[in-house]
Amino acid sequence: MKRLSIVFLAAAIVALPSCKNNNKNAEEAKDYSESTNAELVEETLKADFANLVTSAKAIKPVPFIKAQKDGKLVLSEKEKMVKPDYLLAPSVTSKLATLYQKYRAVGMLTADKNIADMYEMPISDYNEAIFKVLTDINDPALMNFYTLPSIDIESDREAYAAFVDEEYEEDRANFFWDGIAAAMVEQIFILTRDVDKFMPMFTDELAADITFNFVCVHDGLTKMVEAYPEMSSLNEVLTPLYVINAMNVEQLRDQLISVKEDVENARAFLLN
Repeated sequence: MKRLSIVFLAAAIVALPSCKNNNKNAEEAKDYSESTNAELVEETLKADFANLVTSAKAIKPVPFIKAQKDGKLVLSEKEKMVKPDYLLAPSVTSKLATLYQKYRAVGMLTADKNIADMYEMPISDYNEAIFKVLTDINDPALMNFYTLPSIDIESDREAYAAFVDEEYEEDRANFFWDGIAAAMVEQIFILTRDVDKFMPMFTDELAADITFNFVCVHDGLTKMVEAYPEMSSLNEVLTPLYVINAMNVEQLRDQLISVKEDVENARAFLLN
């Protein structure tokens, strides 16, 4: 947040008119104007930060675990025998080169681990891989949040809100939004592998939540790009997914089918 404030404020100040004037009153008026404009810019940025934090706290994960417990998504023993071949291998963590990739991998592997568990596949390798990446990142807030029991990640909004606050306070907002976007892409990717299998977990309200997530991520990444230009490529690759605007289950089903290839492209980009 410190870096964002400094970058945005500096850019705004540089962009302000700076012509010289020998008239003392004109100079004073100009100084006052610049000071006022700078203060307005800073207040606007504070409001943007507050809105982004509020939006971030409202993002909800796709309810894979909750659906199992509610009985809305139940796999038969026969279905469990056909293991999904689209999950990331835990060994992908050995190829991660950047900090952005490591933040992305945490959310993506967590989503895949939930699906592996659903199919009664071994998840110890996923746990080890996720913990290794968390250790490499050395982000206490991220470590504390992702080592909560899985059910808490789904339901404990207070823990999630605290995580968001801590990421902003520690000036890691860019990594937070990057990682959240990656986790969301992976969750949507999973849904597109077998849309009709996963649709029973959704109500119209939960379908609308997916739309809200994309609105929040789009806004978050757009604002992050202003201070972190290296994030522009991620925002661009997600652009085709911003068309998702479902307000009910039927619309969500149709839109997931229509963006299937775009999701695949976005997912391929994330760890490469």
